[in-house]
Amino acid sequence: MPIPEPDQEPLTVLNPAAIDLWLIATDTVEPPVLASLQSALSAEEQAHLQPRRLPAAQRNMALSRGCLRYLLSHYTGQAPSSLRFAYGPRGKPELASSHHGPASAYQGLAFNLSHSGARLLIGVGAASAVKAIGVDLEELRDLKQLSGLCRRCLTPAEAATVLALDHPQADHRFLRYWTGKEACLKALGLGIVDSMQSLELTLAPTEPTEVPAVMAVATDGLQHPGRLYQWRPTAGFVAAIAVQSDSHHPTFQLRQTTPAALVEKAFSY
Repeated sequence: MPIPEPDQEPLTVLNPAAIDLWLIATDTVEPPVLASLQSALSAEEQAHLQPRRLPAAQRNMALSRGCLRYLLSHYTGQAPSSLRFAYGPRGKPELASSHHGPASAYQGLAFNLSHSGARLLIGVGAASAVKAIGVDLEELRDLKQLSGLCRRCLTPAEAATVLALDHPQADHRFLRYWTGKEACLKALGLGIVDSMQSLELTLAPTEPTEVPAVMAVATDGLQHPGRLYQWRPTAGFVAAIAVQSDSHHPTFQLRQTTPAALVEKAFSY
């Protein structure tokens, strides 16, 4: 399934029963667009920018949180700067309940975000059947101390499949495990310190394609994270989403956009 070009239609035309997977290119962002994204942040988010001395870290946070606000504004009908978030014990955000009145079409909106390299991935589930989602995105790259990463993050069986490969295939296979495990933990509202080794994934022998494909997940001492899918959102990246849903087979809509397009299409209030 080819990924569509950056969307030019109002978000209201999207299938509300599907989970939207938005891939946002962040490599080229004009200063006025970045300023608009940053101005939408809350006072607390603005304060978090200040200690981040490195310009790249400040830019990444402004892009991630700003794009999230602008995207969610289309689903909620609220201005980006007016959105308020509540946070789980491990920092997973959700929209504060004050944004979901009885008549809201997006009551219980599920969403999650991941950033890697020059791409941002945001998953949004508007259907009431979707209880929670977790997404992870990783740029395929060479890894340092791969054997140590395998010991800390993978089960013995998973590690064996990685270390049997040559580079760069071994690095890429580790990142496939990593994305799947992190998506699962995020769907559960847990952090990566909550033992990635409590999850064991069965990867397909072939490389991921553009279409999200289901992966088998076994757990040891953890609640099951739901159905897990992995795909290649664009060349050089791998992504995963874990979905807790009443639907046996959730459907996905793959979308691409840019920060400039999100800002340009923002609602006026």
